[in-house]
Amino acid sequence: MPAPFLEPLVPGVPPAVSAWIRGMEEVRLHLEKWAFDLPEEAFWWRPKEGANPIGGLVRHIAGSSLRLGSYALGLSLPEWAKRGREWELLGEKEPKEVVVVRFGEAWDRLLQAFKGVKEADLSASVRVGNQGVMAPRAHVLHHLVEHAQHHAGQVIYARKLL
Repeated sequence: MPAPFLEPLVPGVPPAVSAWIRGMEEVRLHLEKWAFDLPEEAFWWRPKEGANPIGGLVRHIAGSSLRLGSYALGLSLPEWAKRGREWELLGEKEPKEVVVVRFGEAWDRLLQAFKGVKEADLSASVRVGNQGVMAPRAHVLHHLVEHAQHHAGQVIYARKLL
């Protein structure tokens, strides 16, 4: 199977949305390869004090993506995703399987929501964050994907250090 960015455009969505969907598929592939097969202890290992564990990064990718999806796509948030970045990255450990299942559920919801985005939707402004700053929907969706890719890269690096 070729890398997602080499796949054809996703039918029925604007090219930019197709590219974001392919980017999200790539994040999932990276996490499946570099994180999901780890034993529990390695999943929560920290390269040094204060550094993010792989499990925290996976939890943050899912939670932050859902929060961005709530602004740009109107998705409702599960309670765990309302806890925020600090808990996701540095909070208590949970069973790895809980984090992996939550990621899968979040990714499936996000991918489905992306498939409903039309060209005319991209230029609309949406409220973002607690301060309600207005931003173009296209920028928020792009940030969702690039942020997830950024942290997937950290997962890969942490796994190589492990």
